[in-house]
Parts: sequence; structure tokens; C-alpha cells
Amino acid sequence: MADSTPEQVTLTIDSQSVTVPAGTNLIEAARTLGIEIPHFCYHPRLSIAGNCRMCLVDIEKMPKNQIACSTKAAPGMIVRTRSDKAVKARQGVMEFLLINHPLDCPICDQAGECVLQDFSYHYGTGGSRFEGQKVHHDKNVDLGPHIVFDGERCIKCTRCIRFCDEVTHTHELGLFSRGDHTIIGTFPGKELDNAYSGCTADICPVGALTVKEFRFKQRVWFLRNTASICAGCARGCNVNLGINEERIWRITPRDNDAVNQSWICDEGRLSFQIYQQAERLGRALTSSAGGATKEMLVASGYEQAAATLGEIARKHGGATVAGITSGHATVEEQAGLKELIERAGGSRIALPVHERGDDDALLIRRDKTANTVGARLAGGANCTMEDLLTAIKIGKVRALVVLREDFLGEFGAEAMTARGALDFLMTLDWRVTATVKASDVALPLSAYGEMDGSFINFQGRIQLLRPGLTPYEESDPAWKPLLEIASRLGGAAVPKNFREAFRWAASRVPELSHLDTPALGKFGVSLESPASGQG
Repeated sequence: MADSTPEQVTLTIDSQSVTVPAGTNLIEAARTLGIEIPHFCYHPRLSIAGNCRMCLVDIEKMPKNQIACSTKAAPGMIVRTRSDKAVKARQGVMEFLLINHPLDCPICDQAGECVLQDFSYHYGTGGSRFEGQKVHHDKNVDLGPHIVFDGERCIKCTRCIRFCDEVTHTHELGLFSRGDHTIIGTFPGKELDNAYSGCTADICPVGALTVKEFRFKQRVWFLRNTASICAGCARGCNVNLGINEERIWRITPRDNDAVNQSWICDEGRLSFQIYQQAERLGRALTSSAGGATKEMLVASGYEQAAATLGEIARKHGGATVAGITSGHATVEEQAGLKELIERAGGSRIALPVHERGDDDALLIRRDKTANTVGARLAGGANCTMEDLLTAIKIGKVRALVVLREDFLGEFGAEAMTARGALDFLMTLDWRVTATVKASDVALPLSAYGEMDGSFINFQGRIQLLRPGLTPYEESDPAWKPLLEIASRLGGAAVPKNFREAFRWAASRVPELSHLDTPALGKFGVSLESPASGQG
């Protein structure tokens, strides 16, 4: 059998020897040594354009500087990134790029994370010899539903064009005109409206492309980035939550080769907005006798829930206690619901399906929940909503515990009929829904960005959800109230923190039993035998 180990080459960069796989370009080779070769047009996930010339380096025995992005490492090659020859070349490139660039850093959204700004400081001359009139282009150009273009800031790196050609294959963008009047724009009759258009702003090294929904909202140096995962679909893209003043202002992609590479869809990018627009459930609510029309009063629901579930189980049998779990819930929450239902003597747990559209060839999944696999693996989901509603209507289910689902709002008249047949309805949710309003007990939950948790994506990779916000009023992750109630029915002690809750849940699932939260890190762990899940 042929050896599949890639050929290695050894070269010298700034007097340091390095060995890299054959075919590695000099930017990546230098990166392994911690040496930065500045660049604008190069992106590791896009084709090589070689048009910005910022990555010029001095290579021994070559009369002219070479661009590091397209120059492959060769055995015995001697590269100098800091020689006078290389430094002067980079200074010249910076001077040309800044000739027509506007001096609007104070009002530019990219200020604070602008590559041009950084490289001007580190690799520029600090002055300009240009005395002519700058070439002007249109500003505030609407390219599509989410992207605004400032032609004067554009340095024609073509990253955005290559992204649309090579990643989304939608081909909306091109270069038009010539010389210093060259400009990026959409082709006639097209707009930049692909499902990943916001990524063009992510990879833009300057402030030429900006996302409308974030434009002029915050200065980036005020934002605190929390490494988390997107909860918008079964992919579980790795993201950073940009947080300030107890609010998520933006979601941007975080690199993870095994999940989403460097990208995120527009729907996931803006998924935080629903949490800012919905009416929050902040305190425990109870009603005197239940029913959709009963006035709900503020009170603690743990004791009432435990007493009522216990009474129904004794009177009608434990099998009449059932649950609705959710693919929106974490592994720990799903395991907590299963524990409560089993402590009451029940076993029936339904999992609503939230599918929309189709899977695409890049990231998007038709399953719009992040943890369907977890609901089946750890949450005990074992029946459909249709089967559960039938069981309620014929009296086989008398008490129902609903986790992060609005089954009355989604299943309409059929669900309302089933509600009338229930003796007891308890809902745990982060927002006020039709189901919350119709509940005998409603308990407030933390929302996205407010809690720790774990999700298992459709590929069977378990990843950590991380908080950057303070939980709203009296809200908690659902595992806490669920296990508090279960403990009153004879369950074990309630975990004191998320790590204990994860360990408790993992101990009940063979595929997770060897894991602890530190092992998941920022990129998660692939499970060897994930449960089959919608996705």
C-alpha cells in the first residue's frame, strides 16, 4: 500500500528553519513560525488572486521580490520578510493603496478591526507624498438586503467576488471599469442576496462592505466576544456573540474546519433578533385551577408542580404523565425533562419537528433546531406530536410538561382541544407564548446567550453553548427547575452548576459518559455512535 504521508519540504524564513507539507505557500509556512506576512487579497479558503502585492517577500537567488501567497515552499529556499528590499516594497504598496482611500476611520464601522488600518501602522511609512485629487466613488450603495457598499474604501482585493464565485457559486459580484476607476458591483439585474451574503463583510479587509443590521450600531472595541454556537439549525455553526450593554449586537462566524469552516448563513447571523423582540417570561407563574382562560398569578411553581404531578400519578397512574421535549433545548435540559417524567412514573416524551426548506450544499439544514440528536440520545424522545395529542384526547395522558415549545401556538385547534382534556399543564420557556398563557404552572428559562449548555449537531458533534448575558430576571436553564421538581418526587440532588449538570446528564448516556466539559473545548467532540437525527 502506498504511503499517504504528504511530502515535506524544509526551508528557512527569517533565519528560522521550518518543515511544511509540499505545496504550502509562504504565508502559511511563515505562520507556523509565528511570523506574519501581511496580506489583503489572500484568504486560506479562497483561490489565490495575487493582486494586492502586500505579501511581497525577498527570496535568495531571485532578483525581484515575490508574492508569498502564490509562491510555494521549496527545499532549501531562504526567505526574508524583514529585509530592506521587502520592507520598502510593502511600504510602496501601502502608499499606493492609501492614495485614494478616504480618511474616514472615525466613522467607519471597520475601525478597530480594519486590516488596512493595522497594516498602515505596522508596515506603512507614516506619511504620503500624494498631492493630487483623490478618485471618488459612490458611497452607501445598496448591494442587497443585508449589505451596503462604500466604493471609496474598497481596495479591490476581490475576496467578496471569489466568495460568491467559489463558495456560494451564485456569481453576483464582479469588477467593472479599469485603472483607478475600477469598482466592485453587482451584475445587471442581480443583487447580493445569496443566503451567506453577510460573509462578504466578514472577509472584507476594510470597511467597504458592511452588514446593514450592524451598521453604525456599535464601535467594535466596546464589544465583548463570547465564543459559542449558532442555535438556528442542526449544523451548530461556531460563532462569536458580540455583546455590550447586556445585548447581542451581532453574530459573526468562528473558524471550525469540522463544522462551518469560516462561514455562517444570514439567517443564523441575525437569529439573535428574535430574543430581543419577544415578550420575555421573567418569573414563575401559576393559575388557581388551570385552563386557557384562568388568570395567572406570580408565585413559585416547584411545590405546586411536584404535588400535582405526584397526585395525578397516584390517581391515574404514572403513565398518564408525559412530556414535550425540544430540539431547541440543551442536552442537560432534555435529560432533566426525561428524569422528571420517569420520576413521576411516565415514559412518553414527544419531539416536535421544525423543518423548513431544504438542506443546501454548504451549511444550511432544513431542521431548524440545534439539538434534535440530543433530544433522541439524551432526552428520551420516543413519540410524535400526533401520537401524543391522540393520547391526551383519549385520556391516556392527564398531565403534560412542555419544554421550550409552544404546542398550542403551533398545533392550533387540535392542541387546544387536547389542552381541555388535561388535568395539569406545566410549561418551561423563555418567552410568553400561547402555551405559557394556558399553563397551570409556567417557569421562566434563560434564553440564547444567557446560559451554558451542550448541543449535538446532525453530524454527531457535541459542542458547548456559552453565555455572555446575565439571565433575565428569575430565569434559569431548564435542568435546574426540572431537577428541583424531580427531587421532590424522590430524585437525586440537584446539580449546583453547569459542569455538574453536564456530568449528570452524560452519566446517563453511554455515548457521553466518558466526556467532561473541558474536553469539549471551543470546537466540540465528535461522538462515535450518535443517534440518528433529523437534519
